[in-house]
Amino acid sequence: MIEIVIVRDKNEYLGYEISGHAGFDESGYDIICSAVSILAYTALNSMATVAEIAEWDMSYRIDESVGDMSLLLKRTNIKTDIILKIFETGIKLLLDDYSQYISLDYKEVWR
Repeated sequence: MIEIVIVRDKNEYLGYEISGHAGFDESGYDIICSAVSILAYTALNSMATVAEIAEWDMSYRIDESVGDMSLLLKRTNIKTDIILKIFETGIKLLLDDYSQYISLDYKEVWR
């Protein structure tokens, strides 16, 4: 199962943590893993290209061998919030049909 945690404080989205594999199909053919990956990579890359967040204003980790990926923003703006809300929307759409393969939770942090 892929476990997705969206990190936020009371007013803004700060990032996400993703771990695990869906187990829907074998590696390279798993459409659930592919869908979550494309949502996560799009959100990560959009931080620089759309939200204009510098690399030093975010920390991220990617370990595809174990299915882990995380993003935590040190600085946010309205665009980062929109990007992460779109990421959340995509994950919720996947949950509608594939809830046995992915889970979504939230972690509140204080900044």
